[in-house]
Parts: sequence; C-alpha cells; structure tokens
Amino acid sequence: MRAGAVGTRTSATVTGAGLVSRCAAALVDVALVAAASALAGIVLSGIRYTVDGPPFALPPLPGWALGVGHSVLVLIYLTASWTLTGRTPGQLVLGLRVVTAAARPPGPLRALVRALVCVVFPIGVLWLLVSRRTLAVHDVVARTVLVYDPPRW
Repeated sequence: MRAGAVGTRTSATVTGAGLVSRCAAALVDVALVAAASALAGIVLSGIRYTVDGPPFALPPLPGWALGVGHSVLVLIYLTASWTLTGRTPGQLVLGLRVVTAAARPPGPLRALVRALVCVVFPIGVLWLLVSRRTLAVHDVVARTVLVYDPPRW
C-alpha cells in the first residue's frame, strides 16, 4: 500500500519511518522544547524579580529539579501532540504521523506510554535498524507506528 494512504492501512502492511526522518523531526522538536524551557525560565525570573526585586535571575534550583521539570515538559509536549494531531510539529515538518493499527492517532494513554518510553529509553529508537517493520522500542511498547504521511496544505 502507498505510504500516504493512512486511512487504508492495516498494521500488517505498514512499515515505519526511517532513522534519518525520525532524527530530523526530533531536532525540530528539541529546538521547540528548548525555546519553551527558555521562555519558562524567563517567566520564572520575571516573577521572582517582581516578588523579590533585583537581581533578574533564575531561582536557585538543584540540577535534578531542572531535569525533572524538563522531562515533564517533554512528556506533556509529546503526549499532547500525539493525542491531538498524531504528530509533533517536527513530525509535521517532515511529513510523519504516529498511528495505531486502526490508522488513527493514539489516544491519551497510548500517547503517554509512548512518550514515557521515548523519554526514559531514548536509545530504543535504534531498534528500528534491526526491525523488519522499522519500529522503534516505543512503537512496539505502545503498539503504534510512525508512518510517512505528508500534510495536505
């Protein structure tokens, strides 16, 4: 079947997107999440400045708190994107979409599971290099597939 015919696919005939496409989409998403993190830092600094006065600086936080906060931001970003549209902005740019066996975007729970595996085990994307259907570990766990589906502008 054609890769662009999302509505006519079955899980037995779909092969996933390749490593280069996934990585390119991930770079766009990383840039967006980094910008969101920077904006959150500026907002927090502004609130702190308003409440406590000078200096205009981030509140002192331990490194683990920043890591947890960033991970939560990534989980929200991925889960919301996959649940609402089936793709992140980076995947939209590259013409990719996350679908289930029914060729629909994943529901909230499935999207959250997929996002958790992506965040906790990012190296799992390399599994697609040995998978016959080019599925990454997060695809297998969440029973999804990332397919080529260019947007219809």
